[in-house]
Amino acid sequence: MNATLKSLPRAEEKIVFDKFHVAKYLGEAVDKARCQEHKALKTLKAASMTGSITRRI
Repeated sequence: MNATLKSLPRAEEKIVFDKFHVAKYLGEAVDKARCQEHKALKTLKAASMTGSITRRI
């Protein structure tokens, strides 16, 4: 993105972010944070987060 901004005139008007990939990266970040939190709680022998997320359809 930085290279595009440096080399293309008015690049900020032409760069587009795909909603699918933005949602994918957001989901991956949330999952990574959840896994880290689960690991930290498990290390402290605190209540586990296992089964704490319910899936609604």
